[in-house]
Amino acid sequence: MNIPIPADLEHRLQPHLSQLCQRALEAIALEAYTNRLMSAAEVQTLLQLPSHLATDAFLKQHGAIRSLTLEDVQQDIQTLDQVLHDRSL
Repeated sequence: MNIPIPADLEHRLQPHLSQLCQRALEAIALEAYTNRLMSAAEVQTLLQLPSHLATDAFLKQHGAIRSLTLEDVQQDIQTLDQVLHDRSL
């Protein structure tokens, strides 16, 4: 993805560009997550976070907390059922 930046600003921002790119990527991930366009697992992948716990911490640190929907709860129940079934084998 390319973001056009005027040459004078690019020159001034160049020393901080890698940090700015990471922050822009984080902003995109946060916006997509809060608008339910991206899952927490996808945020983890996009930002190359090391674990689910690190992803949760990142989302909470930035106030990106979504309220659960009925679909979320139903999916959690299905996941739990599958895990419990797998453990009983």
